[in-house]
Amino acid sequence: MTSVDDYFNKDHIIRMIQEKEPCDFYDEYLLGQDIWYFKKQAILNPSQHYDDFKRYMSKNLNIHFHNISIIGSAKTRFSFSPSKNFSEFRDYNDENPSDLDVVLVSQTLFDDTWTAFREISNQKHIRNYSQKTSEIFRQFISIKDSDERYENEHIKDWLKKVMSLKAEMQTRLQIYLDINYRIYKNWEAVEEYHIKGIEKLKNQVIETK
Repeated sequence: MTSVDDYFNKDHIIRMIQEKEPCDFYDEYLLGQDIWYFKKQAILNPSQHYDDFKRYMSKNLNIHFHNISIIGSAKTRFSFSPSKNFSEFRDYNDENPSDLDVVLVSQTLFDDTWTAFREISNQKHIRNYSQKTSEIFRQFISIKDSDERYENEHIKDWLKKVMSLKAEMQTRLQIYLDINYRIYKNWEAVEEYHIKGIEKLKNQVIETK
């Protein structure tokens, strides 16, 4: 049986990427209940801590508990983005700390947020416009809790919610990171995006062997 230390070991992860099908690796590492960030804090019951995290998210953002998931390097210790070369998670007291990447799956929230950004784009330039349009094409939208404030009621209401939630996370769960919310239209879009990334990563690993 793989130990926790091995599970989040870079060499072990690379070996699993080499050996497993991308869909199986996605199921195990990105959909699983193990969160490296919680384990490294020596929390007594990391799974319960994760459930509490999702419960606060669900209550405050009106998203179903099972449609919330932590992804990225906070979950796996190392980034699985093909462009980041397995960069390691950096905590809030490190230089250039990492974001806590959170998936929210909601077609209603995706559609409302897309509509909001379309309305904003008719009035002013949207920061990182090309990135935003690329994301929307792949059926998700990223919004950080520290993002620019736009004069749009939906975006203002959303940022008000997440800033309040951020304060609660710090108080209740000792999470001091900026949170990057990825709002997906459905779980199929989540799976397609991440499996494509894993496929690219697998090809890179094979080429560099």
